[in-house]
Formats: sequence, structure tokens, C-alpha cells
Amino acid sequence: SENGRIAGGLKGLRIIVLMNMFDPRELEHDDDNDDDNNGNENTGDTRLHALEREIHTECEEIGTVEKITIFSKHPAGVVIVKFVKPNDASDAVKAFNGKVKGNGRKVEASFWDGTTDYTVVDVEKEEKEAEKRLDKFGDWLEEQELPEEFQLRVEEKD
Repeated sequence: SENGRIAGGLKGLRIIVLMNMFDPRELEHDDDNDDDNNGNENTGDTRLHALEREIHTECEEIGTVEKITIFSKHPAGVVIVKFVKPNDASDAVKAFNGKVKGNGRKVEASFWDGTTDYTVVDVEKEEKEAEKRLDKFGDWLEEQELPEEFQLRVEEKD
């Protein structure tokens, strides 16, 4: 069929995962040197946009792209591409899988499983924030006046 339902199967088969598309360290902000030698801004954001444009251009040669998501902090350099047609997604998996990118990275392409979340959370930061919240709550609890029936009573024995 034209929309790929028969040939391509389920709607989810329009979404592909590309791994090793970039090195996350290449996208990090370099606060000390935001300019290249020509005085042009070269921040992580501009590098991210350039990467997105590059991937979009490569994918559009295969088929119409609906959305590109770059997981800039993921250590495996993950990019998710959603195509309009499942056949295009299938062709993209074939085209990208095993392709060698700059710096010798070998791309792994596959269909998205529909459940994996590639968002990377800063575990250390999350733990520190949780600890701060708990400490604040603990302080608040200690400031509360307890009704007399809940106060600790110590009975002395003779």
C-alpha cells in the first residue's frame, strides 16, 4: 500500500535508532573557548544543530523524515529518526547499519523497540537533589511542635 501498512507493517517500524553517530564529548559546551579561530561561535548547541542538519540531509536522501531526536548526553551517540513511511525506515536501517562515520565510529542501525528510553539522567546530580529535599523535609519535621500525647516521656525507676 502507499502508506506502507502492508509492506512495512506496524506504525512503530517507522522509527529507527542509530548508535555511534557521534561522540557526546564533541557536543559538550567548551566554556573557555566559545569561538573558533575565525571568531565564529562554536558552542555545543551549534555543533548539535550542525549534526542534526547532517543527519537530516543523509536521511532525506532515503525518504521523508518526520522527526530527528539526538540524545546528546548518551555515551553511545544515539539518534532516533522517525520516517513518514515504514519502507523508508527499513531502507535507512540497511543504509546506516555498519556505515563508518568520522573518527572511525561504526554505526549500528535498528528499528526502535518502542520502549527503550535513551534519555541519560545525571544520577549523581539527581541523588544530591533528592538528599537536599530529604534534609529540608527532616529539618521541617524537627521544627514541628508535637502535641503532648506524642512527646517522649521518660519515667525514672527507683
